[in-house]
Amino acid sequence: MKRKRSRTSQFEGGKDFGILHLYNEIPIWQQENEYLLSGYRPTSDSFLQCTWSLTLWHNETINIHSHILGCIFFGAAPWHFYHCVYSVYPDKSSTDLILFFMYLLGVSICFGCSARDHSSCHVLWNHSPSIASLGTQLDYAGIILLMWTASLPSIHYGFAEDKVARNFHWALTTLVASGCVWVTLHPRFRSPCFRPYRAIMYTGLGLSALFSVFHGLWLYGFAVQRRRVALDWMLLVAVFNSLGTAAYASRFPERWWPHRFDFVGASHQIFHVMVLLAGAAHYIGLIQSFHEARHASTAHSTRPSQSRSP
Repeated sequence: MKRKRSRTSQFEGGKDFGILHLYNEIPIWQQENEYLLSGYRPTSDSFLQCTWSLTLWHNETINIHSHILGCIFFGAAPWHFYHCVYSVYPDKSSTDLILFFMYLLGVSICFGCSARDHSSCHVLWNHSPSIASLGTQLDYAGIILLMWTASLPSIHYGFAEDKVARNFHWALTTLVASGCVWVTLHPRFRSPCFRPYRAIMYTGLGLSALFSVFHGLWLYGFAVQRRRVALDWMLLVAVFNSLGTAAYASRFPERWWPHRFDFVGASHQIFHVMVLLAGAAHYIGLIQSFHEARHASTAHSTRPSQSRSP
């Protein structure tokens, strides 16, 4: 007996998008957001079919392509930084180049993992439970990589005059990030009962970044740190991330308007767009910090030495 097409496929007017399912028609392991009621791909057990879905229209299309765009943009950004920013200064440091490249490639890898794997795989979401679980782990690892590589240059510029403090915060952030990766990938911590421990580690990574900011403010004051670490841009980063997280956590707007945002405008899509904007704002802020550091270095090297009065 031929299976009847879901209302989603009928809603799409019979176009060749494949048979899309309703929320109550998909397996439990795919049921992540009960407020998105339609547009789901059926379980495929095929990498080829999952990849082919990149060309189709479903409720993960915007999630996938928004992060593919981010992956390409930040993957090309090292070229922009090197030729348009870094090469301008004669007294540039290789440390700046390494830190920028680490951040930009970290963002690109994160978005690449997310495009393939986010929320139990955007592309591979409908493959199988085991692949979906692996995708979730890779996605979390990509987020940790993004947070770690974003913190390193900010710490570098925030403690430009104190290598001991800089190295301390680098070590602290790296240690916590390593712990986060461990609890994410180790089989022992995949059980739901260890979810609080994973949450503690992720919170610790965010707090380690905040700790470096407040430590810098305490040592040097707001005016100095505002220039050094581009606090205005970092505040904008926090706003974008907060808006995205709030939409994702509250399931806004699909929670209040069922069916209307199944394909376009859902909370997860808002979250993706906000993360892209936050990444771009962070990049601009780091460029401002780089300019400030180079100007400060030039001013220091050209400052005339003053002899003491007898």
